[in-house]
Amino acid sequence: METNDTIAALATPPGEGGISVIRISGENALTFARGLFHSIFDISKNIPPAQKVLFGEIRDPESNRVIDEVLFTWFKKPNSYTGENVVEISGHGGTQVSATLLELILRQGARLAEPGEFTRRAFIHGRLDLTQVEAVADLIGAASDRALNSAVLQLKGALSRRINNLLDQLLAVQAQLEAAIDFSEEGLTFQSRETTGQQIKELKNEIFSLVSSFHQGKIIREGLRIALVGKPNVGKSSLLNALLQEDRAIVTSIPGTTRDTLEERIRVKDIHIVVTDSAGLRDNPEIVEEQGIQRTRNALAQSDLALVVFDPSQSFDGNDELLMNEVGDRPRCTLLNKSDLEQKWEKKKIDKFLKGEKPISISAKTGAGMPDLSEAIYNFAVKGEQAGESIFITRERHRDHLQQAATALDAAYTNMNSGYSEELIAVDINLAMEHIGSILGKTFAEDLLDKIFGEFCIGK
Repeated sequence: METNDTIAALATPPGEGGISVIRISGENALTFARGLFHSIFDISKNIPPAQKVLFGEIRDPESNRVIDEVLFTWFKKPNSYTGENVVEISGHGGTQVSATLLELILRQGARLAEPGEFTRRAFIHGRLDLTQVEAVADLIGAASDRALNSAVLQLKGALSRRINNLLDQLLAVQAQLEAAIDFSEEGLTFQSRETTGQQIKELKNEIFSLVSSFHQGKIIREGLRIALVGKPNVGKSSLLNALLQEDRAIVTSIPGTTRDTLEERIRVKDIHIVVTDSAGLRDNPEIVEEQGIQRTRNALAQSDLALVVFDPSQSFDGNDELLMNEVGDRPRCTLLNKSDLEQKWEKKKIDKFLKGEKPISISAKTGAGMPDLSEAIYNFAVKGEQAGESIFITRERHRDHLQQAATALDAAYTNMNSGYSEELIAVDINLAMEHIGSILGKTFAEDLLDKIFGEFCIGK
């Protein structure tokens, strides 16, 4: 991917709309636009005022035909999104007009931008670090208020500042170790090994606290994945319909009606939730039903939370036992459905499975207990945290690097207490610094950048 040429792309979604915005970035952005834009302010002879909007026309330089009336904005480097010279042309939203405007710009010598290339250039020019780059993608894809707030905080540099602070502290520890190595024979007094060891321990604990925030951060970014599981005919599909507040799943009195998984999206307060209805778990199913049950097991394995549905209005049987064995110790919320019907067994039947958990009594048919269920789902998702300025890591990449950094620091702390030399401890500290730096992009591999920036649309 060349970074010295001038690129252009449609920065708004294709198709019909109120406006379309074409972005041009690079050294020749203004030069390429000069032959196309005409207004009272003559940009062919004068530099337009930076970050001021001009009204005018785009004309085909060959035929002088007016293509569109537009708004023209000039951003002089480095005060632009990419850190380069940037021109943004806002025209009427329409497939043909946008394509024609972009074609004219490319004809002047610009190159069509690749996916994520504008944001990649912002990274290259130091306008954004990698956590902020990822926050741009999260901002675009935010499906809830909490996801939006988290992305904005990260884009503003909240996570970057915390990671940079970790790097500064690691650098201070490394400096002490290097000084002790290089000047051990100079008769100088250095920081005690006990003090250095304590610093390493505190850094390790701080990193682990960030790692532990991934549970909620992932839910904020991707949504909470819930699997509805239970034996046949306990009311899972009715529960899905109750959560959706619409008749989405087929409901009959015939056991085994649901043969496949059905995935739907809902909102509980400010949390985005993906709910999967599944085939009932039972012994000796039919061949087709067995395939559905396997998909149920897959949905359960991939879920963040299982809603385990029992029906005390039916006789307690081996399929209830099978359900408890399948769920095991997975994160769950246990539901006693059909509370509107006569109950044939009591909670004590599943006390061993509950292990002190308080099940929620509901009726998917009448809506009884549904507010309690919604509250339980929300509390699991936020883990007691309230929306605000809390910093969460939201990506597997961040968690992996932080875990490896913490592992390196744990080795450094152990080696320090075991009396190993500063040289060996410094190797572990340097490894931790490399992993922390990789989160920000201070050390990176080209294939990592390709993966991150490939998530973007062309116009970003």
